[in-house]
Amino acid sequence: MNHSDYLRVHMEAERKIALSLEKGIKLFQENSKEVMSSIYSGVERATWYSACFFDEYQDVCQELREEDKRMIAAINEVFKRNDVILDMIELYVKYVLDNFNENSRTNIITQITGYLAKNRVRFVTKSTISYVIAKSISESIGFTAKIRTAIAKLSNVTLTLLGFYSYVQKAALSARRLKLLNPPFYQILHNENIEMLYFIIEPVLQKNIGYLNTTLSERDAITILRDIVK
Repeated sequence: MNHSDYLRVHMEAERKIALSLEKGIKLFQENSKEVMSSIYSGVERATWYSACFFDEYQDVCQELREEDKRMIAAINEVFKRNDVILDMIELYVKYVLDNFNENSRTNIITQITGYLAKNRVRFVTKSTISYVIAKSISESIGFTAKIRTAIAKLSNVTLTLLGFYSYVQKAALSARRLKLLNPPFYQILHNENIEMLYFIIEPVLQKNIGYLNTTLSERDAITILRDIVK
């Protein structure tokens, strides 16, 4: 069972709720006062939705609606993709490697995965190197432990509409942090409809996520990718 299979098990009920939510956001807004007595994250978001009752806060309301829609799209990606977590890590590796030449990329893969120089000819493209590094990272014990812990926390959420909203709130706050700290990588995930899943991998990326790839040296890249598996 890969990381995304594990995630699907925990999110199957939420997927059904999300599909219902897609048709019921307006109804939820109309009844938001009645659901503000449950778990904190869901209550917090429901409280924010109270802004929808005031004309001067319609921009806030629109942002919340957009995040809800993005979360629904992200959950659908969990079930459409073979391994959405591996995909996110691969996208991050590609992002880190983007400004390096072939020789530097080859050296980085050697340092991260332990492949010998004689095998370098097999990894001449950035995409292939990114996948190999991402696969190596995703199968590491340190990465697995952190991701399983993050996913396991999802099962503690009450399986109700408000419980689903606690997911959305955590995901939205995490996505907002990413957008602030690293706008280019946020946009990469957004283009793939998975920026609202960043909160799952945030624990393994948060130490270095503020570094932009345009400022990285080869040594920086190696350190950043190694830190993911610790």
